[in-house]
Amino acid sequence: MTSLTFEWPGRGLAVDLAGTVVVLSPGREIDLLTSPNDLAHWLRVEEPWLGPAAEEAALRLPDFRGLRGAIRDLFGAVVAGEPIPDGPVDDLNAASAAVPTYPVLDVRDPSRPSVATVAGATKGRTAALLAAIARSAVEIVGGPDRDRLRVCPAPRCGRFFVSSRPGRRWCTDACGNRARVARHLQRRRATG
Repeated sequence: MTSLTFEWPGRGLAVDLAGTVVVLSPGREIDLLTSPNDLAHWLRVEEPWLGPAAEEAALRLPDFRGLRGAIRDLFGAVVAGEPIPDGPVDDLNAASAAVPTYPVLDVRDPSRPSVATVAGATKGRTAALLAAIARSAVEIVGGPDRDRLRVCPAPRCGRFFVSSRPGRRWCTDACGNRARVARHLQRRRATG
């Protein structure tokens, strides 16, 4: 089998995979990847050119969900200003290791994680796809975008995003509008 290296522009794929969990309220979440069909659909939306590779990859739903959990744990720690947990770093680095040369998150100095490059062996198409997602997360957590990583505080969102400007609070304008409407309704209820 020929190995593929998946290259996505920027760092969107890790953020998008992390966003397949919608936070309705603290402790109440909706998982958008509950079946291989859900994952295949998500992959086709993210990268339409994947074609049959999306269905093949979807058979490894637990691997994608595991990587998503590691990414969410890392992103959550970064946003909260907490120490970066070792387990998710190990999971992310293992997924990234599926390509011949791969970046790893180096946390020898926990206050300033960085990206290091290591040589490895290719382990198949789906592993290469998982590695691309992992690399995307490594680049965010180990690079300058770490300081721009946010979690959207809008009701029924809780998605991670990389802020394009310093004061940005919401992942989308729609989330900002939803939050403003919710605050307005809350004030009306309090006064009326």
